[in-house]
Amino acid sequence: MNVRTHLYFIMLLIAIPAGLPAQNSPQSISVTPRVQTGSVTKDADDPAIWIHPTDPAGSLVIGTDKARGKPGLYVWDMNGKQVQYVPVERPNNVDVRYGILIGGERVDVAVTNSRPLKQLKVYKIDPRTRQLVDITTPGGISLEELAIPYGLALYKRPKDGALFAILSSKSGDTKNLYQYRLEDDGQGRVRGRFIGKFGNNRIQSVVEGLVADDELGYLYACDETVGIRKFYADRDLGKDDQITIFGKKDGISGDREGIAIYKCDNGKGYILVSSQGNSVVKVYRREGDNGDPTQHSLIMTIDTKRSKDTDGLDVTSSPAGPNFPYGFLVTHDSPNKRFNLYAWEDIAQNTLTICPAGNRPSGVFMEPTVPETFELLQNFPNPFNPETQIQFELQQPAHVTLQILNLLGQPVRILVNETLAAGSHKVSWDGLNANRQPMPSGIYFYQMTVNGRKRTRQLVLMR
Repeated sequence: MNVRTHLYFIMLLIAIPAGLPAQNSPQSISVTPRVQTGSVTKDADDPAIWIHPTDPAGSLVIGTDKARGKPGLYVWDMNGKQVQYVPVERPNNVDVRYGILIGGERVDVAVTNSRPLKQLKVYKIDPRTRQLVDITTPGGISLEELAIPYGLALYKRPKDGALFAILSSKSGDTKNLYQYRLEDDGQGRVRGRFIGKFGNNRIQSVVEGLVADDELGYLYACDETVGIRKFYADRDLGKDDQITIFGKKDGISGDREGIAIYKCDNGKGYILVSSQGNSVVKVYRREGDNGDPTQHSLIMTIDTKRSKDTDGLDVTSSPAGPNFPYGFLVTHDSPNKRFNLYAWEDIAQNTLTICPAGNRPSGVFMEPTVPETFELLQNFPNPFNPETQIQFELQQPAHVTLQILNLLGQPVRILVNETLAAGSHKVSWDGLNANRQPMPSGIYFYQMTVNGRKRTRQLVLMR
């Protein structure tokens, strides 16, 4: 992306109020990935995104390899580099939730389902190591109620923070969905218990793509050859039947597969669904047409270049490092057994909403497991020209590195690289690089490192 395009997006954000879509939406748009992950061994399927609680650039993509051979979860960083492999017997889908109370602390979890074992596996995502750690109860979490575990989505109930797994079966009773409650087993691990079925026998083919909208209380199920069915996610409401069905035609070819929600404030945003037969992604309004939750008309088709026969996908509106300041879409690329990451602003252009930077998934700011020793504040003014002030706080003396990065994550200027006393500190940036040459207008990041821990924030230079 060139400087002119950067400036265009900056002006777009200023011109369009947050939460309001731009006008004159085109019917389709093509987009190419900024990052591609490495390949899994045999058969990639479903991805999930985890956003780091303090360092957006430290976020992760977790993907499944469901085939025999070397099945399991593959974990990549925001540059597409593999950072972990977790053996799991033929996992089909994976999902993530934030701030779950386990063993007296708030943790983020990734949950996957094993087809042959008929079990759920639960992993804590450690923000310090960015590693998945198995916290499944020793006896395992059985899915014996399902003939073949297939689709999976997590639902975190807003009223009490309770966590549920919602699943579908590939054979047997495919007309309904199955719900399990996941909870602390008293030993700092996670157990599960079957709550019951729901769906009122509405599903006509089979469901793999599932996603829950925790904030609005809905569950979306991709009835693969029919449409997208919308239910209430909380069975305690006693409302078992579907609310509506949409996406029945809309140029969808083959199966309706992956589904995810790009969340903005006030319940707005987008529902994204992959059309496997023609390798495109369909976009619908999260809040419904004119705020009507029973009406979801197609508003855009995304041609995701380099992704073919897409099965799973995920999307986030949270910043995820220099490549993805406004979030990103990740899609499955079947022929190459990998996943492609598309910056949201490349998709949105002048058509879709770009959510304000700083939007985070519910519960992403976990209760810290170690004391915080420093705080990086937002620069002021922002946008700026010709100079801006960056302030930070140290709870104790420490060696501090503070640097400016461009959108590619490349260093532009080191502002601080020394040991400082505890207290409040302020430094300015005049928009010049290390050679004292003026940098062009655009989006930049400032990143602070103390004792190996990083904080990253965004700033805008306007000439």
